[in-house]
Amino acid sequence: MTDYSLYVKFTSELMVNGAVTLPNLLLSSYKKMGLNETELLLLIHLWRFEQEERKSYPTPKELSSYMTISSDEIQELLAGMIEKKVLTVEHIYDPNNQRWTDRFSFAGLFDQLMEHWALLKAQQLESEKKSGLQLSAEVAQSLFQAFEEEFGRLLSPFESNQILEWCYKDKYSPELVLEALRKASIRGVKNLKYIDSILLDWSKHNISSLAEVEQYELQFQARQQAKKGTSKGKSLERKEEEIKKKIDKYKDVYM
Repeated sequence: MTDYSLYVKFTSELMVNGAVTLPNLLLSSYKKMGLNETELLLLIHLWRFEQEERKSYPTPKELSSYMTISSDEIQELLAGMIEKKVLTVEHIYDPNNQRWTDRFSFAGLFDQLMEHWALLKAQQLESEKKSGLQLSAEVAQSLFQAFEEEFGRLLSPFESNQILEWCYKDKYSPELVLEALRKASIRGVKNLKYIDSILLDWSKHNISSLAEVEQYELQFQARQQAKKGTSKGKSLERKEEEIKKKIDKYKDVYM
């Protein structure tokens, strides 16, 4: 009876003391993200400090008290993860204490996890064959890279999912999606809402190939030039050619 009571007390306190929530996706993807087991454990300790001790910027010395490596080694690991864009240090203003403080941000980690999640989703959709369109993980990765290069940043979870939906749900070809990205870049409007409007316009006009896009654009330009003249035609063509070369390198994956 005593042993049982002790066991109940132990399990009760174990639950009361809390736990660190760890995404399964991180366990299956950290190696692909260039992290090793020591860096993974360090991330877990950073989460524990934030969740349990309310410390968003623990020192290397504090972290080393829970690990088998020195504070100097932890400092090097932190610097490495910042370089890998897994961690960032944010400077925020604390209104209660009226001073600036530092904290670790995991936004970069979650951005990278989102990209891995999107690729896994592409693989699952492909294997389940829910759509007649075959989109491999390699093509999905190529699309993400093209958008990230044009936007100059990592894609958000919503943006990655939207690109996949264009291909699977709306059944736009990868070539057509890249062409819409190119058109948006030429016009200096780099957001998915505008790109979606381009794809929707093409869909309304039953355009499903690059040849049809080209013919549609030629007709549109002819109408515009008839109204406004051709003074800006050459500069627009040069800009279009520069962006076309930049984006066309991603088409080699599926053409």
